[in-house]
Amino acid sequence: RGAGRGHRVGALLNSYYRIEGSPGSDDAFAGITADGILDVQGFDARQHFDGMVASGHLRELVSQKKDLDVEVGSLDGEMQSLVYKNYTKFTQAADVVLQMKYCLDGMEPDFQMLEAAIGRVSECQTRVEDGVWEHSSQIDVLLKRQRLCKKLQVLWELPGTLKRCLDRGEYGKAVEAYCCCSDFLRQYKHIPTFKKVLEEVDNQMNQIGSALGQRLRSPYLSVDEAVNSSVTLLDMGKDQTKVVSEYLRGRVAVLKSSLEHCFCLEPLELFTRRQATAEADQQDLHSPESIALNSAVWRLNDTYVPPLSDAVEGFYRLQEGRMHSEEDLSMLPGFVRERVQEMFERLFRFVQEKRVSTRVLVSCVHSVRDAMRRLHTLMPLMVTELVSAFLLRVASFATRVIFVGAASALASELIALHGRCKGLQESSAAAGGPASANAGLDEVLEQIARTEHTMIMNTFTALTTCQPLCAMLGPDRPSREQFVRELNGHLCMLHLVFAEACLCYVGRDPPDPRIFDESLRAVERGVAADRLEELGALDWSGLFGLALVRIGRHLETKAINKVWSVTADLFADGVSGTDWAAPPGVLRATRGASQAVISHYVMVAGQRMASFFRNSIQNKNWMTVREPRKPSVLIETVILKEVHAFDAQLARILGDPKRGRPSERRPSSRHKDSMELEIERMVAKKLQVFAPIPFNRNGAIVGILKIAFKALFEYIREETFAKFGMQQIQVDCAFLADAARDFVEAEDANLLDSLLDEALSCASMRCKGPVLMDPAAVHDLIAGRKEHRGIEQP
Repeated sequence: RGAGRGHRVGALLNSYYRIEGSPGSDDAFAGITADGILDVQGFDARQHFDGMVASGHLRELVSQKKDLDVEVGSLDGEMQSLVYKNYTKFTQAADVVLQMKYCLDGMEPDFQMLEAAIGRVSECQTRVEDGVWEHSSQIDVLLKRQRLCKKLQVLWELPGTLKRCLDRGEYGKAVEAYCCCSDFLRQYKHIPTFKKVLEEVDNQMNQIGSALGQRLRSPYLSVDEAVNSSVTLLDMGKDQTKVVSEYLRGRVAVLKSSLEHCFCLEPLELFTRRQATAEADQQDLHSPESIALNSAVWRLNDTYVPPLSDAVEGFYRLQEGRMHSEEDLSMLPGFVRERVQEMFERLFRFVQEKRVSTRVLVSCVHSVRDAMRRLHTLMPLMVTELVSAFLLRVASFATRVIFVGAASALASELIALHGRCKGLQESSAAAGGPASANAGLDEVLEQIARTEHTMIMNTFTALTTCQPLCAMLGPDRPSREQFVRELNGHLCMLHLVFAEACLCYVGRDPPDPRIFDESLRAVERGVAADRLEELGALDWSGLFGLALVRIGRHLETKAINKVWSVTADLFADGVSGTDWAAPPGVLRATRGASQAVISHYVMVAGQRMASFFRNSIQNKNWMTVREPRKPSVLIETVILKEVHAFDAQLARILGDPKRGRPSERRPSSRHKDSMELEIERMVAKKLQVFAPIPFNRNGAIVGILKIAFKALFEYIREETFAKFGMQQIQVDCAFLADAARDFVEAEDANLLDSLLDEALSCASMRCKGPVLMDPAAVHDLIAGRKEHRGIEQP
């Protein structure tokens, strides 16, 4: 209620004093209640009292009286407060007025002195005007003559002024003075005096022009000084194209000098101090090569790239407010391209020389790219093109270095594996016995698995190391696609290194796996020739040869496809149009190299057994041999032992164990007629002894025995036999045929039988009185030898 009363009182006051715009001034009497009627103008208190009494509203009347008393008291208090505040302000204002009065009274003498001084000045001015008025025209004439004399004095002294500016190097002031006076001198050059001055001035200006030209070509001139000198030459009226050319030539000299200092000075102390406190995982960041590269890049960013940007900006400043030709504008792109390319070429050669780690290289390249942002804003298209080409070139080189290192590591792993295989083979042979041989093969398998795992992990490490290089190229899709194509080529190269190592080890000439597929002709060599010669000079080890076959087969069937799958996961983002499948040519080359190694293994093993047959045949007099009672000792012991050793190696390393002994054997006692013998001889003659070897134990053993049995046939052809000698050959061939069935399949055994039958037929033809033993007797003799050796006869 009190708030309502205050609002009502304020509205009434505003309405009474006609305060415009005040809230409530227009509706002061709107919504008047019974209490509010007291505030209406012309209110009759007596009439209102009589009405209230007549109506019997005495309580309301009493209540209104109390409210009015309260309101009157409130208004009285507010009025007193307002009067007090205004009185205080009034007294303060009176004090200020009084003080001002005292101050003004004190300044009265000063005002009087000022007025007197102004009066005197006016009197002096009047006297001066009166004195000068009579000679004003003469003074004007003299002043004009004075100004002309000063101008003439400047003209007479102009040659000396130019000489002083030339000596001090103040070429801008000299040109400014020349520009002010040259027009006048040329206008009045018919006057001898002015003509002489003009000649001296032109001579000085020619010297200044020559000095400015030499200054522009100086390798120590700053950009601002070069721009000022060029502007001076342009103000002198020199040819704009020539001036611009001299400006750019001078900037070339400055930038070349700066570039030489960037790469020829000692490493910065800033990076050398960090080397001493580097942690173990940051040693590559603070190696001498990394420090040298960081120092060179820091100098480039500080002393080469900013002046290059300044030179471009200076060129634009020369063009401001002047007409320029297409020839002038064409100079700048060539200048910028040459300077940036020279910087990138020097930096690239430095990177080639230092061979820093990937993260150091990426960091330095990013630093150079960031430093060129200002230049990019001036010439965006050209700088983007040059930077993209440089980034791709650096990434390609670093990728090649990484994969060449991985290829060298692969060759080293294979050489180390050869040493371990050879050592294990020699130790097993010295120990003797099947237990030591099996233990040796188990250890060889462990070494093969360890080497294979290391080779694959080296490949994955190379891929992950190349990932920052791909990210360094940024969103530039063509560069990323080119990088991925080169990466695929390096992967092919890395896997062809294994194939090259295999071919070089077996003595293939030339050891080039690209012969297996024409699509591999473009793949570069990944290992130096000396490393291949080192592989080719290794002694032959059958275990190492089989290890190469096992690794090659695993690479062909699993690892190569896995490598390309991982490559797709790491580098497929932002790259389109790339086939992420393993190249068939690489698979064929790996398979061909493995095929060459296993074929060489079979050939060496067959030749080894052939040498035993040669000793068995040539070291015996077949004309004096007694009636056979058992197979030849060399065949029954040495040759059979060799076959067992080859079979064990092939079964364990190739993972192709020998099957159980067949329950049905070809009866040795079956007699063959002449037709069957002739057919077998024809088959044996057409048989390819050195045919490709399949990747399994049975095929390798068949290949070894074919070479050995064919050699046996050739050695028999050189001998002459008596009856018992031929029968001994019959027993030996039957023993070999029966033993071969323990190692090969039945179909392959029949093929080997044909070779042995041909050998027996040859011995029969070389015998004077050929009489073959009864097949049953031969069978019984062989069975008896097996029982003697403890072999079960089915």
